[in-house]
Parts: sequence; C-alpha cells; structure tokens
Amino acid sequence: MDKLTEALKDPQAYPHQTTGIDVVETHISVIFLTGTYAYKIKKPVDLGFLDFSTLEKRKHFCEEELRLNRRLCDELYLDVVPVTRKKDGTIRIGGSGEIVEYAVRMHQFNRDRELDRLLKSGQLHEEHIDSISAIVSGFHANLASSPPGSSYASPEIIGTTVLNNFKQLPKLPDLEQELPRLEHLQDWTVNEHKRLVPVFGERKRSGCIRQCHGDMHTGNMVLYNNTVCIFDCIEFNPNLSIIDTMSEVAFFIMDLEHHRSSGLSWRFLNDYLMEGGDYEGLKVLRFYLVYRAMVRAKVTAIRLSQEEAGPERNRTLQEHRSFITLAEQFTVQSRPLLLLMHGFSGSGKTTLARKLSSRIGAVHCRSDIERKRLFGLQALESSSDEQKAHIYSSEATRKTYQRLLKIASVALSEGYSVIVDATFLREAQRRLFVTLAGTIGCPIHILACAAPEKKLEERIRERSREADDASEADLQILHNQLEDHDPLSAAEEKITLHIDTTDLRATEKIVSQLDPDREKA
Repeated sequence: MDKLTEALKDPQAYPHQTTGIDVVETHISVIFLTGTYAYKIKKPVDLGFLDFSTLEKRKHFCEEELRLNRRLCDELYLDVVPVTRKKDGTIRIGGSGEIVEYAVRMHQFNRDRELDRLLKSGQLHEEHIDSISAIVSGFHANLASSPPGSSYASPEIIGTTVLNNFKQLPKLPDLEQELPRLEHLQDWTVNEHKRLVPVFGERKRSGCIRQCHGDMHTGNMVLYNNTVCIFDCIEFNPNLSIIDTMSEVAFFIMDLEHHRSSGLSWRFLNDYLMEGGDYEGLKVLRFYLVYRAMVRAKVTAIRLSQEEAGPERNRTLQEHRSFITLAEQFTVQSRPLLLLMHGFSGSGKTTLARKLSSRIGAVHCRSDIERKRLFGLQALESSSDEQKAHIYSSEATRKTYQRLLKIASVALSEGYSVIVDATFLREAQRRLFVTLAGTIGCPIHILACAAPEKKLEERIRERSREADDASEADLQILHNQLEDHDPLSAAEEKITLHIDTTDLRATEKIVSQLDPDREKA
C-alpha cells in the first residue's frame, strides 16, 4: 500500500490536470485530493467488522459505496475507476495495464466547508441544523423497512454489534488505565440491552429498521454548492447500516454533544421527532448514544494503534478518552422536568418553547403537529373546510391531548425533560399532565404566555400570510378562546410562571426561574 500511495502522489498518475496532490488517510482508506477530483482507495485490511482483504472484495465495496452514497449525495459521487500498473511498473488511474486497485471517484470539495470544521470554528448555525433534520427525516421516511423476519437489528444482532465495540478495542499500553471504566460501560450496555429486548423487537416489527447511512456525523457532512451533503456512508457491513433509524439519529446527536453543542443537538432531535413522530424511539435513544460514543472510541483506538509516537498520536489518545467520558455521561439518567405551555393562539408559546427546549435540553412536542398527524396531514399542510370539521372537533382535541400525554410519558420515563406545547385552556387538559408529573415524581410548571390582544391578532395575521407554521388558528378562533376558557386555579397558580412574550429577554428570564428545579432534578 505504501508503494501505491507514493506512486499516486505523482501528478502524472492522473488522466487530468492536478493542482497538487494531498493525501488524507483513515484507518480503512486513503484519499487522494487532486484539485478537481478525489480518489478514495480502500486499504487491504480485515478488521473483523469489515473485510477488504482481497481485490475482488475491494472492488465490490467500491461499487456499493457509490450506489449507497448516491442516495444522499448524488452530485458528489461519480464512478468507480481502476488503478492500473503497466509492465514497467508505472501506476495510473485508469489506463490499460494490470488492475491493482479500484478507487471511488468524487468531485473534490473545500474541506474547510466540512461541518466538523464549521462546528469547531463556531460557523455551524441553527439554519444548517434545520436543513440536516429535514434531509435526514426525509431520507429515513423514504427508505424501505427491513422485513420483520430478517436478522438485521434483531436483539441478538444488536447485542453482538454493541459488544464488539469493546471486544475490538486494540490492546495498547496507553489504554490500560481505561479498563475499569470500559468494564463499567460494558456492564451498563449488557444490562440496558436486556431491559430493552422487548422494545428492540417492537421497533423491528413496526418498521424502524432500514438501510441507513450508518456513519452520520459532522465529519461526513459538507456544505457543497450551498447545500448540506451527507457522504461516506457504511457500505462494508449491513449489520452496521441496516439499523434502527434512532441509532442513526443518536450518532449525529452524540457528535454534536461531543463538540459541546447541546443546543444544536436538541434542536435537531426535536425537529426530527416533529417531522416523523417517532417519539417511541426515545426509549432506545440513550442506549444508542452510548453505543455511538463507543463506536468513536473504538475508531480512535484503531487509529491510535496505527500512528507513530508524537503530537498527533497524543491528540488521538485524548480524543479517544473524551469519547469514553461522553459515553459515561450518557449513562446517567437525571430527574426530568415537565413544562406545559399555556396561552391563547398567537401568544408566542411555540417560539418560546422552541428556544427553551434547546436551552434546557428538553423534548418539545406540539399539539398543532400531533393533531394533524392523527389525520394524516403534514405539519404545513392546510386542512380543507370539510377536514376542519373533524380535525378540530371535541373528540379530535381529546385524542390530541392523549397523544401529547403519551409522548410526555415516554420521554419522562426515559429521563428526558418535556415541553408540551398546546393552549391548555381547559382545566381538565392541564389536570392530565399534573397527574402524570405526580405519578412519575417530577417537577411541573405551567408557563403562561401572554401578550396584548392587538399583538395576538397581529401575530396571527402574520402567520397566516407567511404560511410557514402548523397552526391554523385564525382571528375567530382567537376571539372564541378569549371568551371561553378555564382560568388557572389557585393550586395551578402555585406552579405557574407568567411570561410576557413581548419581552425580548423572556427566554433568559424563564431559564433563570427554572434553574432551581433543574438543580433538584
């Protein structure tokens, strides 16, 4: 491999002009950057979880890499080309000599636009996360489910896969001090796996197992032509790519948390859940977060075993240890907090809840979206006059609050704080959630949002003009709400925080008021 690498550093090896050859090496591949195109060659390795040991296998997996990556990144991935050797020993990309390797050819992109670099430099913003959540949720929705009878993502396969992260860690002197921590993480993983076996089975039966990207983190994302492209999926092991969609979600969340961007990770999670409605996936999210952190711990350990002593190896060691620390943090389940948004249409509940969920780390579920989901409508899809009679009936409202109650129960039971975003204008609706908080034993607050009536009307008119929100409330609905609602009782007032949503510091004020409860939790 070293001779091939040296030969492909020569610009004459390529059938086009180059602007210098840069080489990027991972534990399983070598990428040659030529200025116009990038050529990715697989290393002849067998690491247990992948086998590139023969030329035939490397060709097959190059072709699979091309096919699978085109699902999300068609404009980057071009073709598979042979690497040939002439009789005089000259190595060429293409050519007519003996085929000694195969390479995946891609358009070269600006590496400074890779999302891990943007994240480290503070240039990855909320609009990028919104784009990624839309791409990922759409991608998952369009994937075919793995047949229930297949072996993929069965409880047994999941158990074997996650434990392989511990078994496949190379035994190096540098890693000996982590052994007690790794044993603890392995014990936690085994116990959680046993607890979740029925859930894994239900996830499989309900169609959540699909051939995903498999390696979805910011290092495999790039801004290309002003669009987020997600590249370099797993092609070499279907047990690592035909997985629970929530395992994929967990990888990206873990990566954002590793970069200390918790606000962005919660924004992504909430957008993804609102889009697809897979709140049941919260039951397995923590398990997969630990698993994904351990995947990165394993990968960095393998890289460590391949590097020579020096500053770069020291950085890899620190990175490896940071993933172990992150995995440990994910195993800790805190006492959650339940927040009920409350207020008339246009009072700013959703705007505040969206900001707050990212600030405090909470699941944000919304009545407007869940109501439409019950009737097969997308969030921004308008209902017809005929549909409105059913969607906004008393029975539909009851079912909507029951759906929100179910979501809150699942999330709270898994240790996640929840913000339930609805008007909650009836005492009976609020009572359901107060009872839930008492049953689970978590703090609860009602966040009563208010603004002058003219402001409420102005916001509703603007929302109607923009047509970019799930709410279909109009001025008539607002006026009906103002005339007919159940005021907060004296008991409810004791757990209520009142918010003027015209105050630009509303979010900061609520966070500061919630801090004592969060510390108790």
